[in-house]
Amino acid sequence: MRTDRRLPPLAAGLLGVLSACSGPTQEPAPPSGPPPLRCEPAACNAQGMQALGSQRPDEAVRLLDRACSLGHAAGCSNLAGVLRGGVGGGPKDPARAVGLYDRACRLGFAEACATAGSMLAEGTAVPADPPRALAMFELGCAKQDAFACFTAGLFHEAGRGLPARDPGRAAGSFARACGLGHATGCFNAGILLYDEANGRPGENARAVELFARACAGAQPAGCLREGLAALRGVGTAADATRAAGLFARACEGGDDDACGLAAQLKKSRGRKIEVALTSRAPTLTMAGLTVHELACRMPQTDPLALAEALEGVAAHKAALDACAPAGAAVAVAWSYRGGRAGLVRVDAADPKLAGCVRKAVERARSSLSASCAATVLLGEPAGARKALAERRSAAASAPAPPLAQAR
Repeated sequence: MRTDRRLPPLAAGLLGVLSACSGPTQEPAPPSGPPPLRCEPAACNAQGMQALGSQRPDEAVRLLDRACSLGHAAGCSNLAGVLRGGVGGGPKDPARAVGLYDRACRLGFAEACATAGSMLAEGTAVPADPPRALAMFELGCAKQDAFACFTAGLFHEAGRGLPARDPGRAAGSFARACGLGHATGCFNAGILLYDEANGRPGENARAVELFARACAGAQPAGCLREGLAALRGVGTAADATRAAGLFARACEGGDDDACGLAAQLKKSRGRKIEVALTSRAPTLTMAGLTVHELACRMPQTDPLALAEALEGVAAHKAALDACAPAGAAVAVAWSYRGGRAGLVRVDAADPKLAGCVRKAVERARSSLSASCAATVLLGEPAGARKALAERRSAAASAPAPPLAQAR
């Protein structure tokens, strides 16, 4: 059997002729663009952050994009951070940033859940989407992120992203935040549980425990509420001396109400003192009306009092919106006395707008005895948010008042 596989002479000769006729061979053109990346996910992320720190945003985006595409959660979050605001001169794509934070969240990076939720809640870089924002906060909470649990609680308590308020779910979210070390979460959980007049067996005692945890976590309001419980003997033994110490601790932490109560208690010499507290909410929405920096001073200490204080005004949302259909943000102060709103003051540059808002708020009714103030958003939501941003910017840039001269 023949094993020689060499070409026959004629075939070999033809190949030689073809080679000679073809002329010199051409080198292939080098590929255009940067060479393909071959780094592992963690290395790509690290190199991307180094490139970002060295002001090479395009290179950083390529590296972080590869890290993310390979399932690196921090790489997705870091890329989202670049695209969220065009960090270091890089491209700006907030909508894609939300999607990347979402991916990072689902890959296990809990902080990214809350960041996506915050962007969707704010509605500045991307359109506001409260239901999706709440879903992101709840997902972050499930992944043991304290801030996400706390913010989910705020959404449930205000009914934001939901058909209605859900204090029960709010209390659960705040309690989870508390368990993860969030002192204000402990305080809010206690507030929703505490019911001085109608509390179920054991609930007020549990609320006092939550106030104590908030106090231990340097939340002055927790010390104040623990002190009130001790003063009244609700959920714990009555102990005026212990109450005085807790008021003093809250006062040292900057709580003005506690300072006033400490002074009252010192002067009372065992007599009963009148309690009036300032309850606050950074943002609260009732019946579609959103306010910021809401503060009410009132004797009531139940968890629904602040919502009730706003509810009376929110009943006249249509009239308020008609004052500024294109959107506005105005500071309003009012008091409830004898079931009616009075002493209404409105801070607005346009006297016509101020008068319109004043008339609408004066129609508010409530059984509370309270003095409240808030920045109220009116009319078209986007225009109102823009007006709020402008108002805050103007306040931040206002010159500080001159120092008083020594005498």
